[in-house]
Amino acid sequence: MTSNNLKVSRYNVVIQLSENRYILYNTLRNTVILLDREALDILQNENFEKMPNDILQKAINTGIIIDKNLDELNVIKVLRKMNFGKKFIHPYISLTLLMTYSCNLACPYCYEGNRKHLGGILTPKKIDVVLSFVRNYKLDAHMKPRVAVSFYGGEPLLNWKGCKYTLEQLEEMKDSGEIREYSASFTTNGTLITDEVIGYTNEYNVTSMQITLDGPKDIHDKRRIKINGEGTFDEIIENAKRIKENITKNTFYLNFRINIDKTNYKRIPKLLEYLKNEKLNDNFVSFGVVKGDAPYSCHSHDIFLVGNDLPEVLPYLWREAYKRGFHIRTRPNIRFSYCMYENPFSYLIDPKLDVYPCWEMVGIHKYRIGRIKEDGTFEPTSFYYDTKAREPTEFKECKNCNFLPICMGGCAAESIRKNGHPNGPGCDITRYVWNEGLKFYLAKRYPQFFKKEELTEILGQIPQNQVMEFKLKYGEGMK
Repeated sequence: MTSNNLKVSRYNVVIQLSENRYILYNTLRNTVILLDREALDILQNENFEKMPNDILQKAINTGIIIDKNLDELNVIKVLRKMNFGKKFIHPYISLTLLMTYSCNLACPYCYEGNRKHLGGILTPKKIDVVLSFVRNYKLDAHMKPRVAVSFYGGEPLLNWKGCKYTLEQLEEMKDSGEIREYSASFTTNGTLITDEVIGYTNEYNVTSMQITLDGPKDIHDKRRIKINGEGTFDEIIENAKRIKENITKNTFYLNFRINIDKTNYKRIPKLLEYLKNEKLNDNFVSFGVVKGDAPYSCHSHDIFLVGNDLPEVLPYLWREAYKRGFHIRTRPNIRFSYCMYENPFSYLIDPKLDVYPCWEMVGIHKYRIGRIKEDGTFEPTSFYYDTKAREPTEFKECKNCNFLPICMGGCAAESIRKNGHPNGPGCDITRYVWNEGLKFYLAKRYPQFFKKEELTEILGQIPQNQVMEFKLKYGEGMK
């Protein structure tokens, strides 16, 4: 292929490290390369004849340079079809079970608002109906589904009986060959962890648990409060320690989700230090941006962080967490759908057996996508087809955005807030911090490609574990 038949990928994005050092990331191929100014100029000006043949071939192989006739938007469309087709041929069901709308806490900012007063629980009888739906979910007798269950609420452990029953039944279904395999996870406020919950987590294929904190004790206990006004910090920490000490399998991980806004984020290092001192720092940590009704990119209430705040706030918190030994995921990756909203194999089921497309819309009747009937069949509403037909490759703004492969149209609920409807771009946090997240990942993974002062600026310290060393020239990729 001659250089006249080549062009640079539209999905190349560049981060400048210093005057003569750049990171190029291809969002479609998930390829990362380190470049100097000369190499970057050659690429951006498409002077491919100036590139050594071996480097040119590597750039072609990694998708940095492509065939001039290739429409990369069509590549994304085909990859999406292949991804969904694979899940159809090898059935994979994602069930988010809203075990109850009720909650034992009265957090003032709870996005569910009055919805938690809808009450109700998923009883064993209703769970049997859901599992009948799972049994029916196959193309023929030889294609048993895999099932991923997320226990959600309200507070799911208020309905521990239902959680326990679900795990027992899934295990039986696996043993009897009705499903190929299953996994389960909990999103919980962490106040209702018992010895039995820990025992079942060890015995069954529970792979993760997310517990929420809002800051050090003095802040947390003003926000995550019980209905009687009592704080929950000490109780949650003791339960987290019990989880760490008693859940022994290496397939399980605990994630601390820490809610942040303008009033508390500078106090989060104190919380992280406390968790480290309590030997809870070998867990994952993520930061949940508390937001109001306005989208990230708009001005909002004085306490909420908005898009322009995030490139400063989140890297600051990543550094503070990394210095204390927490596990953090920051690298952007290609995705074929943004979330469960448009995934045709994902269902959020509430205690009435009504089905919703995502947790932000649950309990809002106009967003129902169907219901599970008593015979275990799914009866869709017209909105079901609207959700599953959401096609970000057709959105005008997304078509021309080089972040499309790692954003895939963003959040439908965010689109409703921003555009008044779900079928438009709903740019999320990734849009504002992808470059900081990528630099953070690369500095941890490849510290030898950064100067000491850069490592200190990005990570807050110089990593102790040096990884594989190799020289990089022009376009040799980092894996």
